[in-house]
Amino acid sequence: MLSGKEKQDKLIRATDLDALSCRLSTNASSYFSPPDVYIPNLVESYQSYLQYCVGYSSISAGRVLRSSFSRKLPLINKGTYLRTKSIDLIVEKFVEEFKTCQIISLGGGSDTRCFRILDKYRDGVTYHEIDFPESVKVKKLAIVNSDVLSNIVNFKAERVNVSSREEFQELTPSLHTDKYHLSCLDLRHISIDSNEREQVLEGIDSKIPTLVLSECVLCYMAPKENEQVLKFWKNFCKHFIAFVIYEPMSLNDSFGNTMTKNLLERGLNLLTFNHFPNLLARKEFLADECSFSRIRLTDMSNIAGYGTSNLFNPWIEPEELRRVSQLEIMDEIEEIKLLLEHYCICYSEFSENNAKTFNGIDNWSWIMAVDK
Repeated sequence: MLSGKEKQDKLIRATDLDALSCRLSTNASSYFSPPDVYIPNLVESYQSYLQYCVGYSSISAGRVLRSSFSRKLPLINKGTYLRTKSIDLIVEKFVEEFKTCQIISLGGGSDTRCFRILDKYRDGVTYHEIDFPESVKVKKLAIVNSDVLSNIVNFKAERVNVSSREEFQELTPSLHTDKYHLSCLDLRHISIDSNEREQVLEGIDSKIPTLVLSECVLCYMAPKENEQVLKFWKNFCKHFIAFVIYEPMSLNDSFGNTMTKNLLERGLNLLTFNHFPNLLARKEFLADECSFSRIRLTDMSNIAGYGTSNLFNPWIEPEELRRVSQLEIMDEIEEIKLLLEHYCICYSEFSENNAKTFNGIDNWSWIMAVDK
């Protein structure tokens, strides 16, 4: 019998499977160009090992997987494409500008960006991913049992055979190479000194430019916990650190109320959804509570080309947007625009004595900007 906390954590972990299933559908619908060839590895790992995770049996895992890996609505496919494409653009520009740098992905889970970045930029980049222990184990097994993924992250040990719940539980929830670090840590406890936290920090170089990614992760944490997480990394990597946060926001409207209701019916409570309901509230949090010196914010509607600010420095070139628009017919443009307005990307950075800045972040149009 799962405790209340275990049930809630299981629901949050399941959102990683949701995200993977969305990327699988988007990839199969030809949105990603070139296609993401690493997604099937993560799908196969979930299909093999979800049954050994807390709260699952072989029967319940099979049922969840069958329902998860189904074709998504065009609206979901387009939203997933825009989210992935825009964050990819920022990460790649960051790597190209700083050359020697590190990426820290909070709640990296089944995300495949690490493989695409490490394959494209062979030198200078170190990639860190942090997640719940079971999510880390599923990803670790995907890597160690694939010659392609092992080669990308420079993992040289033998394959690992896991065929029982006991073997899965005994598997160490970490993987470390000279260019890739996969670690487990409950981010809600990041301010507490622990062996897990020290193991995460061992591989992180606090003196090189650092980009922290959070995609629908901090939204499951209380506002105070958000502040603690951001300030922890800001204080640890004070030489130069930047954050990219992707999250939904309520806008305090009827559509946001419907989103809240739907999520609560699934047992999910987004703790920042109404607390930071719009770009202004998020700007004030990042500037006033977290003391970041440079802040940029936009909703996803602007990134999709619906905003007036997108006329200059567009995120995605018109010909690419035309290609994507022809993949699946979507008649309800206003509905698409409304949904995308309820998701945002927030960029913020800090450098001790303002010694560094990420100039490339202004390659794209933002709805809101702050420079202290």
